[in-house]
Amino acid sequence: MTAGTYHSQPFPLPPHTAAPIAVLADETSPFQRLGFNVLLVFLFLAFSRVFDVKFGNLHITGIAYRIVFAMVILSQGFQVALKSNIGKVLLGFTLCFGLSVPFSVWRSGSKEIFLNQWLTFSFVAFLAVAGLVSNYQQWLKVFRTLTYALLAFTVIANVWGVSVDGRLFLEQGKFSNPNEMAQALLLGLPLWGAVMVISKSLPGKVFASVVMVVILVTTFRTGSRGAMIAFAAMLLVAFLRAPVIGKIQIILAGVLFLGIVLTTMPGKLVSRYKTVTDEDVDVREMGEAMRDSANSSMQSRKQLLRHSLIFTIRNPLFGVGPGMFVVADDAYMKAGGLGKGSWLGTHNSYTEVSSELGIPAFLLFVTAVAMALKGPYSLYRKTRGDPRLEDMGTIALGLHYCLVIYAVTILFEHIAYTIMLPVFGGLVVSLVRTAEVEIRRIQAIPLPVSMSTTMFHSYLAKRPSCFPAQE
Repeated sequence: MTAGTYHSQPFPLPPHTAAPIAVLADETSPFQRLGFNVLLVFLFLAFSRVFDVKFGNLHITGIAYRIVFAMVILSQGFQVALKSNIGKVLLGFTLCFGLSVPFSVWRSGSKEIFLNQWLTFSFVAFLAVAGLVSNYQQWLKVFRTLTYALLAFTVIANVWGVSVDGRLFLEQGKFSNPNEMAQALLLGLPLWGAVMVISKSLPGKVFASVVMVVILVTTFRTGSRGAMIAFAAMLLVAFLRAPVIGKIQIILAGVLFLGIVLTTMPGKLVSRYKTVTDEDVDVREMGEAMRDSANSSMQSRKQLLRHSLIFTIRNPLFGVGPGMFVVADDAYMKAGGLGKGSWLGTHNSYTEVSSELGIPAFLLFVTAVAMALKGPYSLYRKTRGDPRLEDMGTIALGLHYCLVIYAVTILFEHIAYTIMLPVFGGLVVSLVRTAEVEIRRIQAIPLPVSMSTTMFHSYLAKRPSCFPAQE
């Protein structure tokens, strides 16, 4: 991109001599400021999982969450969150969630899930992230917190993770499931990709690149085939959108990573990934136990998918009840004379919602995912072509690819009620809202009609920064 063809302003003014735009006075309340700062602590602890391996008896994550919950109410941040389109959709989803409880096959169990897992935790996480962030600078702090939290989680996974049959996972806590752990790890990849692109120094770019490689290797050590498919889907989307040079870069990066994987990953895991397209992998390649486990898992997922679709058709409005797929599946198996059920979840978040909460809730869930995907990409397209907004666009694109990964990985795991969508949906809401103000602030300093290469580089050095340089 060159600056000589940029014509957004009708008059030439050297960017370093333009009068600075006035900064709006801080109109946030003490409740908002306290809530925001504690939100940073909560997000770091929730995504780094520090207390899953050390000092869990301190309950700091729970304490931080309760403070955030109170500040969302006292600051009226929930009103800001619910005014957004995603907020309205998630509110509708919450209403459908609650309405399904009286029709559940086990009402007391569903009530527990609705109140404690969704309403007062995951939904509150959305309200906090979407409602307590008051400006773009605060949003960047949330972005950095989440980025470094996922780096910390990657370190924890490598230091405290255990390997059984070649698959990496944590022995306790939220990510004792390798598939869910792989999703969390992979979400850090596009965030660190954005950090690499916007870093202004070579050491910063090298550090971010190394982190990305470590995240990818750690992700593939989990043996999660869903994560592998999500990674391939993200690369495919990026490849289709990229210009010719970008396509070549993606191919080269893919070849490089494939070489790293093949030389560092145990052969058993490489063979496990082959079962995505070939179920008849030679037992000598990954061992009889892993092959049987991989094939059994695939067959079980197919059966669970069929049953979840059956329950969706039979209970289209309210489903079988939140968290009650396993109960309904057990009853279905016994009624068919097939013994007891597997007592496993749907292994698909979309059919988890449709079978447990009904089709209206499913449509709202899909709409929320689609809106979360669209928001940052629309912002990226809006900022293209303006060097002053380049960093903002890069970060928005990174967040967009996080949602691509989320939308694909939940095809292979039943985690619809966790904080993943609420947090990333909240990030989208607060980014789009605060970026509009930031864009007006930055564009108040006009670009000249034309400038030399020297002037352009001088402008880049003096322009309002969207993100501090990574040193």
